[in-house]
Amino acid sequence: MTVSSFPSKKCGIPVKQALEINPDLAMYMTEKGLDLGNSKALLLYNKLILKEFMDLEFDLPEGYLIPTICSRWAFLKYILQFKPLNVLEIGTGASGILSLMLGRLGISVTATEIDEEAIESAGSNFQRNKLQDRITLVKSNSEIIIGLLPQLSEFDLILCNPPQYNEKYYQQHKSSSRGFVGNFSELVGGEKGHEFILALLSEVKKFQAPPPVFFQLTLPKLKPVLEEELNKQKYNFSVTSNRVGTRIRIYYQVKF
Repeated sequence: MTVSSFPSKKCGIPVKQALEINPDLAMYMTEKGLDLGNSKALLLYNKLILKEFMDLEFDLPEGYLIPTICSRWAFLKYILQFKPLNVLEIGTGASGILSLMLGRLGISVTATEIDEEAIESAGSNFQRNKLQDRITLVKSNSEIIIGLLPQLSEFDLILCNPPQYNEKYYQQHKSSSRGFVGNFSELVGGEKGHEFILALLSEVKKFQAPPPVFFQLTLPKLKPVLEEELNKQKYNFSVTSNRVGTRIRIYYQVKF
């Protein structure tokens, strides 16, 4: 698969068709339909979508963030219009989904991650799909980028699906079984939720001739406070909103 052959069809598989492909989903059916609030059902369904649409497979350790493939799919479609050949992904996660999708399209990726178990899982997913030669995995330290790479100018863009829940919300919901699954570093962006994004941008601008940073906001309520900070710090940014299913995703491009 190449960028030019990236499917233009709408992401998603009707439940009836999904049940035909994977009968194991039947155990998660209720009167209202497929129970995607159940983390096991959510994982199975998203595995199915990724396999059907991009012929990619992934697995996850228990308790890690389950990627919503159609949300990543929509974000990827937005990114591809900028025709990147070499991408730096910040925080690839235990699934490594965005890096996997980019790698499948022939794009070179350097993917960072701070969590040891997530690194092992993402690396296994890259190998499972025979993309380890196209995706370089780098262990982060206490900083996000500083100290990891000598320069950023070799990359066409920096990509991030940042953590954005606040600490209080995470502590209140982390024991929930209704689809809120993920560890602290995957979900929590700081005391208010947007601090990780600001920290990333602050580090990037310390490099000479850095590429633009692209990230998506999955919690629209953060938009006003985030943009207030971006304006206060005089960042050059543009915003694009996109409806993915019933949810709004907000894509940011920040230039330096």
